Amino acid sequence: MKKLLILSLILCIMALPALADTRRVVDEVNLLSYFEENVLQEKIDEIVARYDMDVAIVTKNDIGYRAIDVYTADYFENAGYGVGDRQDGLIFLIDMDQRNYFTATHGKAITVFTDYGLDQLHNSMVHYLSSGDYYTAFSRYLDKVESYLENYEQTGKAYDVYNAVSLKAPMERIVEMAPIVFIVALGIGLIVAFSLKSQLKTVRKKQNAASYVQKGSFYLSRSQDIYLYTRTTRRKIETNTGGSSHGGRGGSSTFRSSSGRSFGGRGGRF
Repeated sequence: MKKLLILSLILCIMALPALADTRRVVDEVNLLSYFEENVLQEKIDEIVARYDMDVAIVTKNDIGYRAIDVYTADYFENAGYGVGDRQDGLIFLIDMDQRNYFTATHGKAITVFTDYGLDQLHNSMVHYLSSGDYYTAFSRYLDKVESYLENYEQTGKAYDVYNAVSLKAPMERIVEMAPIVFIVALGIGLIVAFSLKSQLKTVRKKQNAASYVQKGSFYLSRSQDIYLYTRTTRRKIETNTGGSSHGGRGGSSTFRSSSGRSFGGRGGRF
């Protein structure tokens, strides 16, 4: 029995590195509560299980003098992230010292998450980072990641300059449909209410004055149309002379990690 307990303990110790590898929310700055971190981790687990795409969110106090793109790619490698033979996945990392953020993509994620797609993804959540609402920022990030993966799974095309379709995460679609459902239900309710109310009236008002005039008591001897004035409204038609910030280019640009592996990605400041 004692030997069995020792063997079990050894196996548990050996399994610790494998368990550590499943940690996809690494909040070194303590921006999230324990509950928020677990919710995000569960969301990532669902994405990994459904789309075979790894996702990680990392917060750092300081990354030193290293470029954030290479640092993020190196972190992805060193942490052992990635699913499958090509180690498909992406990592979102923020550096609180410089208030920078970067998403690095690897494997299939380079194709799914284009430069344009990542810019749009970041734009949807960066103002939450700026305001200090990190949990909402990360939640929206994962929602967008899921919508991009769902779109690619259904269409075989990445969200890009020439395929900038409207993408909504499942929960976003439910939330947006709620007001429409409410308005439709309210409209039906009003129609039914007015219909029932109209049935209670025993006296109805006339629609025009002629109904109240005694037959033969009114005679119109003269009528004419008098022109009063003309009103003209002018509106300037604006011409859009601007172009896409990507110059019409699509796809993903790539760079190399310290080990020489190819990564895609985009970043910015908040």
